[in-house]
Amino acid sequence: MTITLRPATEADAPSLARIATAAFANSLSPLIFPRSQLATATITEADLFADEVAWRASMFIKRLREDKPCVVAVEVDDSTGKEINVLGFAHWQKPGPETPEVQGVEVRPATYDRDMFLKIVEAFTAKDREALGERGHEEYWYAILISVDPKQHRRGVGRKLVNWGLEMARKEGRDAYLTATEAGKPLYEACGFEALETYDCYGVPLTSMVWRLEKNRE
Repeated sequence: MTITLRPATEADAPSLARIATAAFANSLSPLIFPRSQLATATITEADLFADEVAWRASMFIKRLREDKPCVVAVEVDDSTGKEINVLGFAHWQKPGPETPEVQGVEVRPATYDRDMFLKIVEAFTAKDREALGERGHEEYWYAILISVDPKQHRRGVGRKLVNWGLEMARKEGRDAYLTATEAGKPLYEACGFEALETYDCYGVPLTSMVWRLEKNRE
């Protein structure tokens, strides 16, 4: 079996959304889909998982339509050349100002706390500007979201996904930037990222991290 990367398509959205939902179950997901809703008699953990998958799938499609590059890590059967498993993905944003937002794609289940999601995005943006200046990450290759199926850890999948973006940054003579959870931070450090600041985001510790081309030239 070989692990390889390919461009993502909209057809990948459901499987990649399930991976991201599982990957962030112990960090940001409970903020956006509050577990306090489980106190009701009508909402279950399975409901929250399904709703988050539907939301993440729609956001995945939205980002693709906004021309934010995404690569998928897949396992391929060497004898047939067929994909047998989707292992993870990385959604990146190219340097430059934000592209126009695509409207009418995002799914908003009743269990989704959109106000909290917007507060988290606002916190990310504020920290980006604190760390990098008023233009934030516009001059950087920016990792929006990198997720690996928790069942596929320790196979080098995450490193492949990170290195794809870093190779794009190298080709353009750019630095790279991301915000890491505690779980992802060791991988990014191993790939050459340096921590700028660790801060509290509504109870979740996050770290702003930068990869400097000058320090990581091959």
